[in-house]
Amino acid sequence: MPMSSLLIILMLTAVIGLAAVCAALVLALRLKRLQKQLRNDNPPPAEEGASHDKAADFQTPLRQATLLQRLQQNQPQRPAPDKYRLAAEMASQGMTAQQIADLLMLPPAEVRQLVSLSRAGRSKTLPAGTLDAAAT
Repeated sequence: MPMSSLLIILMLTAVIGLAAVCAALVLALRLKRLQKQLRNDNPPPAEEGASHDKAADFQTPLRQATLLQRLQQNQPQRPAPDKYRLAAEMASQGMTAQQIADLLMLPPAEVRQLVSLSRAGRSKTLPAGTLDAAAT
């Protein structure tokens, strides 16, 4: 009986060891594959005199210029949501941010920000020399 339990323990140890070796092998292969993929994605810099891909050099500035152009275009402005318009309207009537926040169930910090943005937007659209009473 003691001999068979020793044999079982040795066999279990061998199976666990074999499983550990297999897991290490799988991880090593995965690591090699990832390293190869990294080398392919990030090739070493070309030596002087070596030819490089002019199309790739052109793509980065082209993408940047396209993005810059899209940002500089005057996109039509969408109307503000009702709660934002209401907050700006209430502020122009002299209500405090806390009062507006309580009525619209918004955080006071958000209301202060909305009022500030509304005033900034109004001052941009007003003719030169006029001041909106809510902006003071």
